[in-house]
Amino acid sequence: MPSAVPRQGRALRDLELRPFPRISADSPAAQREALARLRAWAEQSAEDAMDWYLRDKRRKRLGSRLLQGLAIGFAVAGTAVPLGTAAAGGSGQGWGYVLLAAAAGCKAFDHFFGLSSTWMRDIGVAHALRAELNAVRLEWAADVLRAGPAGAVAEPGQPLEPEEVERQLALIARLVTAVRSHVESETAEWQAEFSASTRQLHDQGGALPAAERTPGA
Repeated sequence: MPSAVPRQGRALRDLELRPFPRISADSPAAQREALARLRAWAEQSAEDAMDWYLRDKRRKRLGSRLLQGLAIGFAVAGTAVPLGTAAAGGSGQGWGYVLLAAAAGCKAFDHFFGLSSTWMRDIGVAHALRAELNAVRLEWAADVLRAGPAGAVAEPGQPLEPEEVERQLALIARLVTAVRSHVESETAEWQAEFSASTRQLHDQGGALPAAERTPGA
């Protein structure tokens, strides 16, 4: 499982490491069992990562769509209320400003917490992990098929050929490296985006006139 943990501090449970399997090569049978365990560990780690990103995507997509819907609704109301009250002979300009401010607040919340951008990245990472997992499984299956009936009926006490061991270990290492790379890359993007949003919020706060700042700021 990759060492990087995506986006610490979320309500969603963090992606955790799977225990590394016990490895033994005391006998040819133990060697085969060790390779099978390593493969299962690597594949399950990839599936865990995919599940994590897909669950996170659903949460972020729901939050993003809710905020976008509220922003549109507030913006329309902020324009319609003053027009409606003016047509009726009243003055609803104040409420119009409030509603437009609420629309801007929804957009700012979405931007600061990166809900829209995050769930799109989640989809990309999940698809990339699925593609890598399927590619490794296909290559593993092709390797088994190339071995033919002789490989399928090999005696349990017969050791694997060094070339076969190297090919299988290379596939396992490839999958583990791909999972770690995708998770670390997405985490770095999220951290950079969050830091940029924090700096932007800080800069906007520092640009406010002293009279507009909250007491004690």
